[in-house]
Amino acid sequence: MAARGTIVLLMSGGVDSSVAALLLRREGWTVWGLTLRIPGRDQPVETGESAARIAEALDIPHRIVEAGDSFRREVVDPFLRAYREGRTPNPCADCNRSIKFGLLMDAAAEWVGDARVLVATGHYARILRTPSGARLARALDEGRDQSYFLCDVDRARLARVRFPLGELTKPQVREIAHDAGLPAAERPDSMEVCFLAGTDYREWVGDAGPGPIRDEKGQLLGHHSGLSRYTPGQRQGLGIAAPHPLYVLRLDVPHNALVVGPKEAAFRTVVNAARPNLLAPELLGERDGLAGKTRSRSPLAPCRILSLGGAELSVAFERPQFAPAPGQRLTLYRGEVLAASGTIV
Repeated sequence: MAARGTIVLLMSGGVDSSVAALLLRREGWTVWGLTLRIPGRDQPVETGESAARIAEALDIPHRIVEAGDSFRREVVDPFLRAYREGRTPNPCADCNRSIKFGLLMDAAAEWVGDARVLVATGHYARILRTPSGARLARALDEGRDQSYFLCDVDRARLARVRFPLGELTKPQVREIAHDAGLPAAERPDSMEVCFLAGTDYREWVGDAGPGPIRDEKGQLLGHHSGLSRYTPGQRQGLGIAAPHPLYVLRLDVPHNALVVGPKEAAFRTVVNAARPNLLAPELLGERDGLAGKTRSRSPLAPCRILSLGGAELSVAFERPQFAPAPGQRLTLYRGEVLAASGTIV
């Protein structure tokens, strides 16, 4: 196969980025590997050594990027601040915007010496080439789709992005890794926030501590152990007895109070979001016919745009959505393309 040029792959050392490297090589790309050393509380939680071993096994040039200060400023600090302010953070979305498709994409261009060099990752998503430009789309495997976490990426950068796994399932990826004898074939998926590395985020936050649990009328029902331990829609861990199940409705930070109520009180038809990111503005001319979600694992639900301005996005769903959490992302799709997003307020 004819050579297709150089592409920089963001490598974690896991099975997804390892298979992405293999697939890109098979397509004729000259692959270079780039890994971020991820800081933890006391020491790095990702040193880059596992990715370096994969790169060596595949004979890929590899470089580790030291950017702990930027990572703390752009990802860790907003994560902690969100909890202190009663919001539910989404650090993966923050990292994808500012670090992976920001700092690391710039580092890749500097390393190769080409401002237009392509950058690939092991995300399960797709980039579609349309008359309006490169557009972010859902992975073919709906169960693995990660487009929700990519919703904040700068639209102008999508033309330089490749997602080799976008049309594969996870079992297919592991099968490819097994057949190729890749050492990451059996590495388990990480299900936690990377920089926490098994620690309890509540040890980092430093919230206001215990406070009252009240119902919607203000009646005292009990006491919570710190607002950072709760998120809208949560049922478990309230520690109070009631004749019917109670769910977190909202976090009243000024009064350090947790407001709870029946499940039906947690549903919202209208969802408001700040800082909209228009990834496919040409698909937003008609405000009907969209599908949205307010959580990464929520099914897509029909909705329409009520208002869209420079700083805000408001959407009405056909059916009420369960407990949209401030700090999480509202994502809007037309067909398979992610058209717009915003941070729920």
